[in-house]
Amino acid sequence: MKSKATNHAGFSLLEVLVATTLMGLVLVVLIQILTTVLRAQETTRAHVQALMVAEKVLQEQCDIRKLEEANYQGQDGRYGYRVRVTPQYETKVPNTNKQIKCFLIQVTVSWRERGRDKSVDLQTARIAALKS
Repeated sequence: MKSKATNHAGFSLLEVLVATTLMGLVLVVLIQILTTVLRAQETTRAHVQALMVAEKVLQEQCDIRKLEEANYQGQDGRYGYRVRVTPQYETKVPNTNKQIKCFLIQVTVSWRERGRDKSVDLQTARIAALKS
């Protein structure tokens, strides 16, 4: 009696279907992760640019020598900004003819991203020594 050797080479149809299904699921999950990462990167980039606009506005518009109470707004590319300068206190330096003034400066930068309004608010104080 001769026995047949049953040596199967290759994969069955069921094994191929299971492997294809698993690869498809992994691919869908990876695409979702990539999309989320790209959106987060875009949001972070927009916030960094908004902070740079706010810093630029502070450097260009809020010179200590010209500070006075004011409200104004402007546009820098896709970013709109609003600046509010409010005097906080004023005092005279003893034995001199100088006065010290402190101002609160509030900068709000806003933009539109994916159909939603976004904004960044910054506040700082500036002190100026002026001759009376």
